[in-house]
Formats: sequence, C-alpha cells, structure tokens
Amino acid sequence: MLFTHQTIKLIILICFFIKLILANYIPFLNDEAYAIAVSQEFSWSFFDHPPIGFWSSLIFSKFIEETPFFYRLPFLLYGLATTIVIYKLGKEIGNSYLGLWSALLYNLAPFYFFSGSLFIVPDAPLNLGIVLVGYCLVKLHNTSRNNNFLLLLLGFSLALCFASKYQGFLIGAGCLIVLYCSSKKQSFLKNPIFYLCTLVALSGLLPSLIWNYQNEWISFEFHGSRQGFKLNLSNFLIMLFASFLYILPQTVLLPINKLFVIIKSKNFNLSVLTPEKILTLLALPNIIIFTFVYITSSKTFPHWIMPGWLLLLPIIAKILINPYSRIKMIAFLSSTIFIWSLLGIIIFHSQTGILTNYQKRVPNWDNTLELINWSAVKEPVEEIIRSLGDHNIKLAAFTWTEAGQFST
Repeated sequence: MLFTHQTIKLIILICFFIKLILANYIPFLNDEAYAIAVSQEFSWSFFDHPPIGFWSSLIFSKFIEETPFFYRLPFLLYGLATTIVIYKLGKEIGNSYLGLWSALLYNLAPFYFFSGSLFIVPDAPLNLGIVLVGYCLVKLHNTSRNNNFLLLLLGFSLALCFASKYQGFLIGAGCLIVLYCSSKKQSFLKNPIFYLCTLVALSGLLPSLIWNYQNEWISFEFHGSRQGFKLNLSNFLIMLFASFLYILPQTVLLPINKLFVIIKSKNFNLSVLTPEKILTLLALPNIIIFTFVYITSSKTFPHWIMPGWLLLLPIIAKILINPYSRIKMIAFLSSTIFIWSLLGIIIFHSQTGILTNYQKRVPNWDNTLELINWSAVKEPVEEIIRSLGDHNIKLAAFTWTEAGQFST
C-alpha cells in the first residue's frame, strides 16, 4: 500500500486549501466574468446553460462582498460536497480506502479541480448532482427494501443535474437504462414515491424549457449547430489527448483497457446489476454521444464528455489499487506530477510573465489573454465616465468575452 488513509486525507485537504488560495489569486476567466455579468439580471435560464450555475455566483457575493473569493465560494463548496459524496460512493462499492482513492482522483484531475470545484462554471453543481445520482442508484440496489428517502434524494439530484447543464439530460437517460435493466424495476414502479421522485426530477427541466419556449428554443439551436456529420478523426485524437491533460492519462486509459478485457471475455451479463455496472450504464449515454460528436465534428471541447468519466472514477480507483501494481502506481504518480508541474508554471507565468519578460518580442505561444486581470481597467474607465458627466453612458465591446470582463 503506497498511501495510507491519513496520507490520502492530507492530500485532499491540501488540494482544498490550494483552491482557497487560487480563488483569490487567479483573475476571473472569460467564462466566469460572463456568468457574473449575465446573472446580475434575473432570468429563468440563459442562452448557453440552465440557470443554477449562474444563480450560484450570487449566493455570497450579494450579501457579503463582491470579490473573486465570494463569487467563487459556492463553487468551492460544490466541489467539497462532491468530494464527500464520491468518497461515500467509492466506499459503497468497496471500502473506505477505495472511497478515499475515488475522492483523490477527483481532486487530482485538473478539470475537476478547477471547473468542478473552483471556477464559476456550471460543471460544479452538475458534478454534485451526478455523483448524488450515482450514489442513490447504487445504494437503492444494495438494499433489499424500498428506501423512500433515497428515491426523493435521487429526484432532487436529477433536478440539480437538469438545472445545471444540458449534459445533465444524458444522466437522466442513463437512469432510464439502469431502470430498464434493474431486477428491482417492478418494486420501484409499484412505489408511489417513485412517481414523486420523477416529478421532482422533471421540475429541474422547467426553467430551461420555459425560457427556451419564450426565446424560440435558442439554446438548443446554439448547441445543435456545433454538431457535424463528417468523419473527423483528427478532432477525435485532439479530444483524446486533451482528456489526458484534463483528467490524467491513467484515468482515461485504465477503463479503455478494462473495456477491451470485457469484450474479449464476452462478459456482458446484466441480469445482476453490480455497483460498477450501474455506474457504467449511467455514464454510457454521455460517453457514447460525445464520442460520436468528437468523431463527426470540429467545433468541440474536451470537457463535454467529463460527466461520463466522473461516474467511472470509483471504478478507475478500484482498477488502480486492486490488485496493487508498482508499475501502475509509478506511471500514475509520474503523469500527475508532470501535468501539475506544467499547470503550476503556466498559472504563475500568466500572472508574472516570468518565462518571456526578458524577450524583446512576446512569442506566439505565450497567449495568456484568458488569465489577464482586468481590474486595472476599472478606475480609468470610471474616470472617463465621470469627466463626461453623463450617467447614461453605455460601454460597447467587440466580443462577448470583453463585454463580460468590462461588466464584471
């Protein structure tokens, strides 16, 4: 055993404290500034995402202080809650050690570290909803009797997914697949609380559906426009490589290897739903659909498939530690240290320019516009407005990113 329970707990705690520091250190990214800007005026939903992520940015900032830390605090708490739930999910599948490794993988994966636990983006509430759905389904199948509380929690968790991001709809599709394959299907369908659970879940769809109905279904038109129908293997390979950086290489490679082993052994029996099978079925719609999108499109981003990988983290943790393999562990640690060292250098350089300040001309690769701190613009712009003596002045920007930064 390479890491003890206490060592893993310490690493997770260190990750949380690093997030607290970065919440003050890193300026608002363009997506964050945009989210803050559009959330200032209440809306049932928004152009590109359902409302929860946008609403969440106001929870503390409006009542305490409008600083980067308090805008980001709800998302830090979403990430902390997700860490706790994924620990309990891993514990439900195996034991407390597996639970700790599941939580560790979540905190060490750069995408989940930043977009799932720090930045003002809808992935944080979505991730919490997803792991709650996985936990409820596994727990419901691990108990012999109906648990009405878990059913209601499942409904709430699905509502959170639906109201956070459109990928959450695919988690609902995964739930239907699990229900179809479940030996407890009749027990669920005969329970009145199951239908209450369904109503609670569907309530999470209402804000987006009502808003889109009033706005000519613009969100669905926008996201649908990104889908192509022409074979694009180079885009798929780019997305695959980006996934190595987003969630670490072993997190991607281990389940792919496991899939080939299952195909070779022809072990597709779904008559008994183990926790691993439940999580896999729940993740499949997201993974299959976005793999297809990556292969047939060009306007894609690697984080679209991350909700599916999130559900596989406890399974990946189990493969990684059982049976223990020194080679597997060294490869995992080496890739983790390399990727995080690279990220650390990039973050520090983005705020200091330490790598290129000595050069007469900034090289093309040194594009850190996304991480520029716009706060220095505030006072000069306010001074110009005051000098003009007109309180009805409006600022125009060339792009949505500049508009978001100016507004925030």
